[in-house]
Amino acid sequence: MDVFKTSSRDVRRSSGAHPKAVTVSRSRTIAASPAAIFAVLSDPARLAGVLPRVTQVEVIERGASSARVVAHMRLTPFNALRAEGEVRWLQDREIVFATRHPVAVETRLLLCPEDGGTRLDATLTLDLTPLMGPLAALVPHDQVARAAAPDLEATLQAIARASEHR
Repeated sequence: MDVFKTSSRDVRRSSGAHPKAVTVSRSRTIAASPAAIFAVLSDPARLAGVLPRVTQVEVIERGASSARVVAHMRLTPFNALRAEGEVRWLQDREIVFATRHPVAVETRLLLCPEDGGTRLDATLTLDLTPLMGPLAALVPHDQVARAAAPDLEATLQAIARASEHR
């Protein structure tokens, strides 16, 4: 099985997001069941090891299919960021992480069963407007996509490592 297959669909505007939002998508086939991958992604204690730049995740409130969380991220060696957001899920099928402040980011992970494994489709939508205001319109989408793509690819790789070794 090809466990490192990525596809590249980089810069596009998200239909549900702000017109200034940039969307980056990647896909990877993982030699694990959707349930194994979902178990990794639904464990807040493990997210810091799976999501790049995330150092800690705190659950504020958890419901049957969503949770309010605080993610602590290290953007540079000298800069830490605290972002409140929401996680929504459909058991073994989809997980969506979304923050609105200080920056609007949504990461959507779709788990699609395939022979002997799961295709994981990851889409990152980033809107710099809440952080930069009108200056966000001056930031080239292709540069934002090129900067965000390696983190999305690293996320898929970390999810594969954590899921395949369960």
